[in-house]
Amino acid sequence: MFHSIRKPSSLAALLAAAALLAVTAAAGSAVAEGNRTSAGAAAAGLRLYAAAAAPAAPKAESNEPLHIVAVGDSLTVGYELGMSTASVPYGYAERVYEQALYHGRADLKNYGIIALKTPGLGKFLQAAAGGKTITAEDVQADLSTYPLAPETVAKTAALAADLKQADLVTVTIGGNDFTPIFDAIKQGGLTDAELGDKLNAMLDGYIPQLEGSLRTILGLNPKATIVFADQYLPVPAPSVINKAITQSQYDVLTAGVDRLKGLDEALAAKLTKEGYDVRAVDVSKPFRGKELTYTYIAKGDIHPNQYGYDLMGRAFADGIWGSYREPAALSAGTPLRVVVNGADLKGGNKPVLKNGTTFLPMRDVANALRATLNWEPKTRTATIASNGKKVAFTIGANTMKVDGQTVPLETPAYLQTSGGNAYTYLPLAALSRGLGYQVEYRKPIATVFINS
Repeated sequence: MFHSIRKPSSLAALLAAAALLAVTAAAGSAVAEGNRTSAGAAAAGLRLYAAAAAPAAPKAESNEPLHIVAVGDSLTVGYELGMSTASVPYGYAERVYEQALYHGRADLKNYGIIALKTPGLGKFLQAAAGGKTITAEDVQADLSTYPLAPETVAKTAALAADLKQADLVTVTIGGNDFTPIFDAIKQGGLTDAELGDKLNAMLDGYIPQLEGSLRTILGLNPKATIVFADQYLPVPAPSVINKAITQSQYDVLTAGVDRLKGLDEALAAKLTKEGYDVRAVDVSKPFRGKELTYTYIAKGDIHPNQYGYDLMGRAFADGIWGSYREPAALSAGTPLRVVVNGADLKGGNKPVLKNGTTFLPMRDVANALRATLNWEPKTRTATIASNGKKVAFTIGANTMKVDGQTVPLETPAYLQTSGGNAYTYLPLAALSRGLGYQVEYRKPIATVFINS
C-alpha cells in the first residue's frame, strides 16, 4: 500500500502524524474508475485569487506538444487515502494535463514522490542537473520505504532530459517539512509566541530551499514556465467536537499559512523580475473552512479527496491559462465527448462505443477534422485526407490504408442503419492517428481529445 503518513486514530493524534501544511503538484485515469468529482461542488469553493489580467499561456515549440513536467511530493503523485500501487492516480496534475489538451497537443511526465521534503527535492533536482545517479536514501532518510520512491529517484537522467524539454513545470513541496510543529503542539507546554517563533523559523528556512529548487529547474531550462502552489492547512478550526488545537493555536497556524502565501508570491515576483516566468498559485484560501469537504482529515489523513484535487486543478489552470474549462454536458445516451482542436464535436449523430473503440459517422469525422472525404460505393471504401496524409477504410476490413501502407485494425469500419438510412461508422482513434493527430481518451471526464 501507499503510505506517506501514519494513520492517527484521533484528531489529537493527527497533529503528531500529519505534515499538516500540504502543498501541490502530479499522471493517468481516475482512481474511482471514471467517477469524476462534481465540478460544481469544487467550483463553489473556489473564487479565483489571481491577478485581473489573464496570464500568458506557456508555449511549445512549433508543431510540438506542450511538454508538462510535475515534480514534488504526494500531492504531485495524486495520492488519496486507501490507494495501492495498483491504483491509477487522478490528482491535480492530471487535471492540468486535461486542461492543456483543450489548448492543443500536450504530454505529462510526473516525478512526484510520496513523503518527499523540500531538502530532498533539492537533492533530487541537483542530481538530475549534475548528471548523477543517486538513491532514495541519498535524497532523504527512509525515503526508500515509500512505494515507487526508489524507482522515481533512479530516473535522474530522464528527469533532466524532460526538464530541459519542458514548457510547463508544476511544483508542490513543503507539507512534510512542518511535522515538527505539530509534534510540538501535541507535546504541550508551548506558548502561542513560541509556536509562532518555531513556525516563522521553519518558513524562513523553507523559502531559500524552495528558491534553490526553482533555480535548479531554471538552470536546466530558463524558458520554462514554472507554477508552484502555496500550502493549505487541513486541520479544521477548533469546535465542540474538534479540540485537537486551541483557537489561539489555530490563529497562529493560519497566520503562518498567510505569511507563507506572501513569501511565495514575493519569490515568484523576484524571479519574474529577473526575466523568468515563475508563478505562485493560491490553494490556501479555497481550502480554508472547507477542510472536511476537500480532504480526508475526518479519517485522519491530510490529503485531498477528489473534490480537493479538482479545486487544486482549477487553481493551477487559472494560474497557467487564466481559466478552467468545464467539460460540455453529455446528452442522454451519449457515451463520451469528442473535442477536436479545442472545439466540442457537434452533429446529429452520437459517438458509438464498440469493442472499446469510439466510432463516428464518416461525414461527422471528416467535418470535425476539416478533412476531405471520398466515398467509393463499389468497394465500400471511405478515404479521408488531411495534413498531407490519406487514410482509407473498407467496410468490414480488419486493416486500413495509411498513405498506401496497410495497417491492422482492432475493430473495422461498419455500416449502421437508422431510420431507413445506412451510415458508415469509422474508428475515430485509428483514423486520427493515421492522419498524424494526437488522440487521448480521458476516462475521468469521458472525453476524447483530438489535436492536429
